[in-house]
Amino acid sequence: MDANARVIPLSLHPLGFIEAFTQLGAPLDGLLRDTGIDRSMLQHKDVRISYAQQRRLLRNGVSLCRRPGLGLQVGMLFDWCYHGTVGYVVYCSPSLKAAGEAFYRYRVIAQPHYATSKVRPAGYVDRNGQYVLPISRFAREAASDPEMARFLTELRLAIIVRFWDACGNKSVPDPSVHVRLGYPEPDYAELYQRLPCSTVTFGCAHTEVAAHHSVIVEEFRLYRRRAFQRLLEQCERELRQSRLQLRFSEQVRTYIGLNFHCQPTLEDTARALGTTPRGLARRLAAERTSFRNIQREVRLEWTMHHLRLSRLGVEEISRLMGFSCAASLRRAVKAASGKTVSAIRSGGG
Repeated sequence: MDANARVIPLSLHPLGFIEAFTQLGAPLDGLLRDTGIDRSMLQHKDVRISYAQQRRLLRNGVSLCRRPGLGLQVGMLFDWCYHGTVGYVVYCSPSLKAAGEAFYRYRVIAQPHYATSKVRPAGYVDRNGQYVLPISRFAREAASDPEMARFLTELRLAIIVRFWDACGNKSVPDPSVHVRLGYPEPDYAELYQRLPCSTVTFGCAHTEVAAHHSVIVEEFRLYRRRAFQRLLEQCERELRQSRLQLRFSEQVRTYIGLNFHCQPTLEDTARALGTTPRGLARRLAAERTSFRNIQREVRLEWTMHHLRLSRLGVEEISRLMGFSCAASLRRAVKAASGKTVSAIRSGGG
């Protein structure tokens, strides 16, 4: 997507950043300098800005605040309302899984570049039943602007941990949430202790958030289900009005990916996307694919993801991914990638 295309609603993420930065001491005029945004625009709902403008705004905020752990502080202050309607699912979603699915589907409303990006596997389940979510370190930014890369990493970490805290089921036997960081303890480590989680550990192999999978999938707040459904209906209306929906095949891929461990059927997927099995098949055929092809591709993506990241054995992964046996998984991986499972697990895939 063109970095200069004015597609981002100013009233959502950008205004949330402005509010957080000003609360941390940045003067408004300094924040807006060279962004092409003026004070009068902040009062209008329909103003849109570009990614280049948003990046300039963030760079101004980082330069003006000059605080250690600024990303953590902005992430802790960033209000859910600046995600738009979908932000309010944190108050009524029946589970963290349901909230996450909603954010994945409707994030395009606040950040339209997601309309051109595929949803890839994010987390995995390890052999202790922990769901592990790796946190991107923004490697591309790190090469040219390490200060911005650290800001974005810590911002994302803080928002994700808050999201898990707000939407995770705390009544399960083990509700603890663990943050593991793939870098040394910084001078401002006490800021990490303010994150709403059980443990924070530095010097780990990867940067990730983890909790027992029951925290993510087990439902609670059941009396709020009607409110949750009404929010989703409003999000659907906004998505249609935005005209930024993913291609239908990508909507199917997203649904299968987010619900992969439930092995959704053609009928399940059609119902979730508001169509019939025949209608779903017809629309996929128009995009020169099929439900079975997408299902096969998603299974392979998830399989490769688990092989690279999880600590599960090949037998366990084959059962989790729906293969008949480990040998079947090995053949599928070799046919698709040209690499052996061993090569992929050792970092060669």
